Amino acid sequence: MMSELFSVAKFYMLLILNIGIGTLGFIPSILITPINLDRFGLIGGSALSVVGEIFGALIGFCLYRYGAKHLPSAWQQQQWFQFFLRQKNGAVFFAVIAFRLLPFAPSGAVTAAAALTTISAPAFFWASSIGKLPALALEITLAFGMVFWLPQSLLYGVIGVGFVGMLLMALKRKRSSTKLNRQRR
Repeated sequence: MMSELFSVAKFYMLLILNIGIGTLGFIPSILITPINLDRFGLIGGSALSVVGEIFGALIGFCLYRYGAKHLPSAWQQQQWFQFFLRQKNGAVFFAVIAFRLLPFAPSGAVTAAAALTTISAPAFFWASSIGKLPALALEITLAFGMVFWLPQSLLYGVIGVGFVGMLLMALKRKRSSTKLNRQRR
């Protein structure tokens, strides 16, 4: 009874974490997918990854759309944003699919750029889902191989190093952008 309760709690904690990572859009989901697979097997872990990615992107889209009016104009001059802003509605749908098919395209940039257009949330949901599924299948295959072949301690060590690396890169980027802002003044 108690182990079932812990299993359910673990599932919901991982679900929230997956949705959070999908919402943020800048943390690679390959860092959480092996944990999903290790804890809940191929079917349950894959379901966690897919739901987290798809609903995280939709939540991110809604948040970006809400915050778009507060986006700095310098961000809107970025290549990603300009590409999406030049597209007509139907073209945005297919552009989201195309960029989601690319496994290493920055998810947050695609989501934020799409949020600046007039594409509806349901259309974004379907385009994002269609595009993410093949990339997720590849990611799940890679992560399942890691779970299957690596000892658990090494697997979690690799994931930990990945998270620390992401944190250090984010801190370095923040520091360099702060320095650049000071120099401009």
